[in-house]
Amino acid sequence: MPPESAIVKSPNTLHRRACCRIGATAFTLFLAGCSPSPPQVADVPIDSVRPASFASQSPRDLLGMTLSRYRAVASYRDSGRVKMSYEVGNSTETRAAPMRIWFDRNELYLETYDVRLTSDPESVTAWIADPSSENFDAQVLKSAAIAGRPDVSQLLEDPILAGRITNGLAGPPPQLEWLFSPEPMKSLFQAEHRFDFGKTDIVDGRTCRSVVVAAGDQTFQFWIDERASLVRRVDLPDVVAPLRPGAAPQPIRLSIDLVGATVNPPDRAPTIEPLPESPKWVRRFVPLPPSRPARILGTKPSSFRVTDSENRITFTDWGSDRPITIWVRMSSDPLTMVAVATAQNWSDRLPNELRDKLRFAILVDTDAASFVPDQVTVPVIVDGDGKVSAAIELDPGAASIMDDRGMIAWIDPMFSEATLSTFGAALSDVIGGVDVPGRLRQQWTEQVAVYDRTCREVAVKR
Repeated sequence: MPPESAIVKSPNTLHRRACCRIGATAFTLFLAGCSPSPPQVADVPIDSVRPASFASQSPRDLLGMTLSRYRAVASYRDSGRVKMSYEVGNSTETRAAPMRIWFDRNELYLETYDVRLTSDPESVTAWIADPSSENFDAQVLKSAAIAGRPDVSQLLEDPILAGRITNGLAGPPPQLEWLFSPEPMKSLFQAEHRFDFGKTDIVDGRTCRSVVVAAGDQTFQFWIDERASLVRRVDLPDVVAPLRPGAAPQPIRLSIDLVGATVNPPDRAPTIEPLPESPKWVRRFVPLPPSRPARILGTKPSSFRVTDSENRITFTDWGSDRPITIWVRMSSDPLTMVAVATAQNWSDRLPNELRDKLRFAILVDTDAASFVPDQVTVPVIVDGDGKVSAAIELDPGAASIMDDRGMIAWIDPMFSEATLSTFGAALSDVIGGVDVPGRLRQQWTEQVAVYDRTCREVAVKR
């Protein structure tokens, strides 16, 4: 399964998806927001909203009237979540990320992917709930209160905040547009788009009739609870995207389940996730500096000595029989095969002037030894006790460069064709005698200084 910390983006909103193809690079931003779904919202019979369904209504009218009613409600809440299903081997994996909204009398709480946002009479407050980035380094955005009913453009005025919400695989929460846009999903209702009634089914415990919208070569399905005039689920067009950079694109099924959706006034305040510890209050989010260079860069690993599976080539903590050794690690995770395939393809097309300088080595975890493809011809080392991967501090799917002194000079944590140009540039510098680790640390120090200075400049009092 792909790491939840990886972030790849695809700029799309639900209504824009009706008019354009979705990019194929958003998978891991979605994963970065994955978390257990919040408790379901208790629902009771709804008297405050008159049903939108009439026997003579067209599917276009039913959907349009249902969405337009959101704009008039004073309260709305759900425990929404985005669900994503994809094939891994012979099984289907399903992941979920929050897409929850609580709205009452112009106060709002939003959980979408890893974004948390509140809007109340005092201010708009937003933060990032992402442990892999230390909750975006504890930055907490604080801006002026929005008078009256919130407006989407006001809520998402900060570009980094807007990017993290809109660049998720399923786009921003459609509830935001339904509640706060004067013409919700206007682009979906173009004359050339086809609207049909689909099947009726039970969704979230309610009988729902579906409206299927064919927008160009994409199809959306809205599951409408006609009695409550609410959308209970949206099935989005499948996307074709790689599960990680460099992997082969594959179909991914997407749906938004608006669990427990209701317009009844709440009897309690929403349960809000806590702010990051020791928050840094800012008037705008500041982009994070790059991660600290790996500890092992510029150092020599602890002692080891192994041979490849054919007992032809010896590898030690000093390297191999050639000046530069490229280490790649494979585990039982099928996605690490991307790194192996990248190494093999690169080895096959190496120019002659590099063939005598480079030695590739595939470190394979014991439980993955039988999965190495027959077409892999670069040396394979079964790292039985994990001693080598521990010594060179190499994670599954990663690749590193060891120079002629046995020093680790570069690490690519997600080695693939997509990162090969950067990896190749680093390799060229290493061969040319450049102190790549030293340069990285100097650059990182400078970038952190700029980041700290900017955070001070945009700091606000709570």
